[in-house]
Amino acid sequence: MTFSVPPKIHFSLAWLLVSLFCLEPACFALKTEKLFPVSTAASRRAGGAVEVASGVAFARFRTGIGADAKTKLLAGAGLKLLKEFDSTGWTLVGLPDGMAVSQGLALAQNITGIETVEPDRAYRVKRFPNDLDLAQYALLKVQAPFAWDYETGSSNTVIVAVLDTGIDATHPDLSGKLIGQSQFFDFNPPYTQSPDTPTYACNHATRVSGVAAASTDNGLGIAGMSWGAKLISLKVFNDNDCSGDCQDGTCGTEDVAIIAALDYARINLPSAGKVVVNMSLGSPFGCSVLLQSAINSAYAAGLLIVAASGNEFSSVDSPANCDHVIPVGATDAGDNLASFSNYGSEMTQGGLTAPGDSLLTTDIAGAYTNASGTSFSAPMVSGLAALIWSANPSLTNDQVWAVLKNSSDDLGFPGADQYFGFGRINAFKAVQLAVNGTFSDLSAKHKAYAYPNPFRPKINNYITFTIPADISGANLEIKIYTQEGELVKKLADSWQWWDGKNESGFFAASGVYIFYIKTDKGSAKGKFAVIR
Repeated sequence: MTFSVPPKIHFSLAWLLVSLFCLEPACFALKTEKLFPVSTAASRRAGGAVEVASGVAFARFRTGIGADAKTKLLAGAGLKLLKEFDSTGWTLVGLPDGMAVSQGLALAQNITGIETVEPDRAYRVKRFPNDLDLAQYALLKVQAPFAWDYETGSSNTVIVAVLDTGIDATHPDLSGKLIGQSQFFDFNPPYTQSPDTPTYACNHATRVSGVAAASTDNGLGIAGMSWGAKLISLKVFNDNDCSGDCQDGTCGTEDVAIIAALDYARINLPSAGKVVVNMSLGSPFGCSVLLQSAINSAYAAGLLIVAASGNEFSSVDSPANCDHVIPVGATDAGDNLASFSNYGSEMTQGGLTAPGDSLLTTDIAGAYTNASGTSFSAPMVSGLAALIWSANPSLTNDQVWAVLKNSSDDLGFPGADQYFGFGRINAFKAVQLAVNGTFSDLSAKHKAYAYPNPFRPKINNYITFTIPADISGANLEIKIYTQEGELVKKLADSWQWWDGKNESGFFAASGVYIFYIKTDKGSAKGKFAVIR
């Protein structure tokens, strides 16, 4: 007999056990095995194997077989019925202690009434080492301040569901944004769903959340892409499985938890507003048939789903490579593709890019940090989707996706390509397109901006200045003055950021400052506040 398998990865009955990551009770909560797939492409992507959860497998029974009958059929082979997923039509099956998944799949496949079987794939947060940068550029690069002149995300309720490691609810830039009852979906038996404070397994979700929707214009910390979007934490990672900084590679989850979280979002959240699901997680294999089924149901219910493309400079990870998911790659401050950003045909079909190299964002314990990776490009897109939906709630999820694609700034090869997708997002153009159905003369709308404003040198490190499009040119010169006209600092050639220090190397005093921008095409001015 053979398996019925997803189109992108083909597994045989002869699953080969490679290794067990965890054998002792004191080890990490997620126990996995690596299994060789038949597909050579999949084998290359997963380092010769696919990581799956130990002790469980999925089975799909013929239509008409009830739960009691399934239980008896499984028991006859020494297996247990653990959980049924109505949205996918699949049943989670428990294997006897010590049985390899390869053996369990072969055993289940031969049970009368079972049509096909699948492993329970494992997923990791899409992490990447922090890398300090000279200035915060991301919101300016995508022209978010111009978009905020028209929409801040407060007009209509939009929820960003952060399907991740759990948000730190105590962070002052996030606590006021949480809505409803956050949830924890445990991938350990008995596979429970429970209300969550929310708490965090590690810092990843807190960093993701700040990029999408940190409280803004509150005189504190950072700005989120959508000022008014609400957040809900759908925690799919176990506290015992993650270290505090998410950087040691142990933090993992499974299909079973992700599917349960998607089902919860689909059933419970639309009554409160439009819903964007952000999944900054993934693994290097094709989209599983189970996960695709849950995603199909969520998308059909009107949810918009965004996922990180991955950080291996290789093929797009799952779930970003699933249908009805927006895959998001990363760009750097120069609008180049980030060295780590994944690529592929999924980007050409519906992908986007956003800044993902050194983004200032929220961190656990009320802190702020710089973070890099497609994990943080994805919530920039999720936050912008929330901004678009707030500006025009009549749009469908398909239409929001179309606005994102059609308003992006084309990078790389002309048109959609495998590296940049449809381009790097442009918040100003997106909001205009959502509201007006077209773009106006952008250069006439542009102003000189300083961000963040107010500027706190000891917290923000740098303030960055925009160059209005209509005067963008050569011989850039930026000078900063007090309100009384005293020169405080002339920035070095081509610099667009300031560290808060005057010409003598001391921090400037608190107060309001004027900046002048001059190029060979014209000049502009603006003002900002410094708070020490």
